[in-house]
This record gives sequence, C-alpha cells and structure tokens, in this order.
Amino acid sequence: MKVKLFVPLGTQKFPFGRLIKALNQLVDEGKYSKDEIVMQSTVYPMEPKFLHMEMIPADEFNCLLKEAEVVITHSGVNSIITCMQLKKPLVVVPRRCKYGEHVDDHQMEIANLMKEKYDVIMLEDMNALEASIELAKTHKYKPWLSHRTSLIEAVKEMIV
Repeated sequence: MKVKLFVPLGTQKFPFGRLIKALNQLVDEGKYSKDEIVMQSTVYPMEPKFLHMEMIPADEFNCLLKEAEVVITHSGVNSIITCMQLKKPLVVVPRRCKYGEHVDDHQMEIANLMKEKYDVIMLEDMNALEASIELAKTHKYKPWLSHRTSLIEAVKEMIV
C-alpha cells in the first residue's frame, strides 16, 4: 500500500492530540486506510488508528517523505523547508501553547510567516483537515529560496 499521508511531528515531548484525533476521524470515515498514513511522533496522548513510530531511521524517513502524496507537519522549520525543497504537497499544522502542545506559540509565528512569505497551507481548524489535504495536492506555494550564500558573504565581509 502506498503511503498517502506522511506526518512527521519531530521529537517534541508534548502531545499533539488534536491532529491525531483528526487523522483518526479520517480513518474512521474510510477516507484513508490505516496503512495509508504514517506518523512519526514521540508522544501519543491517544492511540493512532494508523501506522506510527517514535523514531524513523533517516533513510526510511527520507523515503517516506518522497513517497507520500501529502506531508502534514508540525511547524518545525526544518520539516517545512525540507518539504519545500522537495516541492512536496504540504500542510503545516502549528503546535499551540493553549492546547499544551508546546511551551509557547513560536510554531504559530513560524507558520504565519511561511504562509505570508511562501503561501504554504497552514491549518488551524482540525475540521478543515480533509479539505486542506485535498487543496495541498494541487496548491503551488512559492519556491523556497535559501539566503545562505548572501549570509556567508555578509559574515566574510565583517571578518575581513
């Protein structure tokens, strides 16, 4: 069975029950089979009704990332940028402090910035998960542009 949704949630020690509940609902409704969703997370506040692992070896992780039709990720900068570099259909779901998913709302700030600057799909209302997944399949966000070279040049000028 081909993985349709890959859900990398990083190694946070905080639960992300809102997203697990919404994904479970998609399985319950028959929108996805339990084998079509793979999630990586270290904390499970409820039992996912789909494939899930705490840690995934890097080569397998990269394979899942490339194979998936859509990636649903927390608002981790590395996760978002990696997906953008691969031009993967992407839904960003920021962890929120008010739900005990993180210590503050920096993920919301990152998601808002990526939405404004690159037009990525950001999901706040879990009732819109299915619609966001469908939109991601055809949505084209602005390409990721690394500023690494200009940053290195600026640092070199300061040193010399």
